[in-house]
Amino acid sequence: MKYNDLWQYLLTVKKPIYLYGMGNGADMILKKLASLGLQATGVFASDNFVRHQRFHHFTVCTYAQAKAIHPQMLVLVAFGSNLPEVIKNIQHIAYEQETYAPSLPLFGDDFFTSSYASIHASALEQAYSLLEDDISRKTFRELIAYKISGRLQHLWACETAQAQVFQTFFTLNKDEIYVDMGAYDGDTILQFTELCPCYCHIYGIEPDKKTFRKLINNTAHLARTSLWNVCSGAKPQFVSFDAKGGRQSALGSGKLMPSYPLDRILNDSPITYIKLDIEGQEANALCGAKHSIRRYKPKLLVSAYHRSEDLFRLPLLIKNLHSDYKIYLRHHPYVPEWDTNFYCI
Repeated sequence: MKYNDLWQYLLTVKKPIYLYGMGNGADMILKKLASLGLQATGVFASDNFVRHQRFHHFTVCTYAQAKAIHPQMLVLVAFGSNLPEVIKNIQHIAYEQETYAPSLPLFGDDFFTSSYASIHASALEQAYSLLEDDISRKTFRELIAYKISGRLQHLWACETAQAQVFQTFFTLNKDEIYVDMGAYDGDTILQFTELCPCYCHIYGIEPDKKTFRKLINNTAHLARTSLWNVCSGAKPQFVSFDAKGGRQSALGSGKLMPSYPLDRILNDSPITYIKLDIEGQEANALCGAKHSIRRYKPKLLVSAYHRSEDLFRLPLLIKNLHSDYKIYLRHHPYVPEWDTNFYCI
């Protein structure tokens, strides 16, 4: 699979390079550009986010202000969103300017470049062969093309509404026993109860203490619910957890917290459905749930975008844990490729 590598292409660009957005993604892009001997010309943000802000040494401006100075530019989208009005604005900018959304590893140091794809070609081909349907295979191909090139057209070419998944092959049954690993403030638990009001039991696992309090409050009205304020991993241990009170909380350099494998938490209790979205620790958590997965073969919804290797490592691991799984891949509307999941039944 040959695609134009975004970072190599940027070495040839004569247009001024502007970042659209601030924050961790922009930090990473600036660092990557510097490693290539490149510099951004400026940073712009959505009109209501400018407010005379500075980012690094840039005075943040609006897109209109940037365009007044440089009518033709190359834009790198440096943030993530699934809000329709934000996506529409990105599309508008992409219509006027050469625009890319670099695929950035949220965890780990490996950028998904053409050379990275070549190194892992065998594993990518194995993972591709495990996918169950044509939509999954198209999504896989488009995601690789996107990750290497940063071209938004590849993302938009493989979008699937999540509701369609639950209405077709990933249907929920009466009396589901649901495990939400990375329950956050309860949003996905509440979504589950809307889809499956006659559930049997809900287990929610969320390590961030501040977010866990929101989880308790937001699910207080639900019956038959067990909530755990711990990390999830492959084995019982204490881990350093960087609590940030939101979705960016992750293992890092923070306070020590207990981490338990799901098998230890469940203690042989049956389950029918596991959702895994735990900031790059999905593979470790799957290993910590191997007994439950092999015994009960629950449906799995596993995030596939936190690490560059997730696209091939996770399906290979899942198939190794239980060879009978049918594995589907779907990307839901989001820029960049966040909200891309493996669905296993």
